[in-house]
Amino acid sequence: MLKAILIDDEEPALVHLERLLKADGRVQIAGMYTSAQEGLDHLAQNDADVAFLDIGMPEMNGLQAAERIQSLYPHIRIIYVTAYSAYAVEAFELYALDYLLKPVDASRIGKTLNRIEEYAKLTSKQPLVVVSEPSGNELSVRLFKRLELRGGGGLNGKVKWRTKKAQELFAYLLHLEGTWVTKDRLIETLWREQEQDKAITYLHHSVSRIRWLLREWGVSITVEYEDESYRLTSTGIRTDVAEFEEALTDFPHNARANWSRYDYAASLYAGEYLEDHNYDWAETRRTNLQQRYFQLVCSMARHELQEGRERSAIQRLLNAQAGFPYSDELCRLLMTGYSRLKDVAALNNCYTAFELLLFSELGVIPERQTTDLYKQLL
Repeated sequence: MLKAILIDDEEPALVHLERLLKADGRVQIAGMYTSAQEGLDHLAQNDADVAFLDIGMPEMNGLQAAERIQSLYPHIRIIYVTAYSAYAVEAFELYALDYLLKPVDASRIGKTLNRIEEYAKLTSKQPLVVVSEPSGNELSVRLFKRLELRGGGGLNGKVKWRTKKAQELFAYLLHLEGTWVTKDRLIETLWREQEQDKAITYLHHSVSRIRWLLREWGVSITVEYEDESYRLTSTGIRTDVAEFEEALTDFPHNARANWSRYDYAASLYAGEYLEDHNYDWAETRRTNLQQRYFQLVCSMARHELQEGRERSAIQRLLNAQAGFPYSDELCRLLMTGYSRLKDVAALNNCYTAFELLLFSELGVIPERQTTDLYKQLL
């Protein structure tokens, strides 16, 4: 039987929801609270499978509480209870499994519990991949958008690389994923504009700096040297890129069964690979990861459109469009979503804005398939 906590600042609403859940018989009420903080205090001492959250609460609203719960207890499913359907899109962004509009009735509760049970069956076959904080001497590295390091017994605050080349050397060795790289290749890649003697000196200084920082951080990795070659030991390092690729090992395959993995992968993509650093040697992988993310977003949006979750699909596509403004495929999917919502104004704006952007910035027009679909949907 599922364990649930109920949080709503209006006690009559709590009692009404409790009666409906008890009447259904599939949920054990583990706690009822009139403030989000009381619910969080309960979860600090007791486990739960699902949390029913009212959105419009004072001090800490349901959306803020959901963020806290998801960061601390990612296995707990969130069900929002609200009087405002406008919250629905934002709710799904915060990993809500479902939302209930007040006044809640027994029929709608039944559908929600069916969805919870269906989700539980899927995730029992395909475990949810979750982010965990690095422990002990493990180092967690973020490579999407910018290079960031977390974890290690001695790592506190912003990393002081001393020089940008030391930072780039670390990123490059990490990019090679534990493979050996010759001294000459490192010099050609990072110090090609320097004289040979100076380049070797800079390389040695950068390697020494990285080794010193790794020791200070207390992590069990280092820069190894053998036969005029270097490598960064990969044991003890976790990267968001590796987790992204692992989550997409069998992509595309059965979006429903693998949804939690694909959703997690999409959440990891905070920007392009080492985008803020603009390293030339990262360009090929940057493009590859960008394309994989694009395919993922389109595939997830198509699945959501098939499932009747047009608003969620539209929000996902709009978020992605910032990185792919000239994509005809994104435009077509957005127009399809707006059409299914019967939002003719949004459909028109979507196409005309896209058409104007292509012409003003690239001097081209939309693909014929895009234009034909626009006319068809109108």
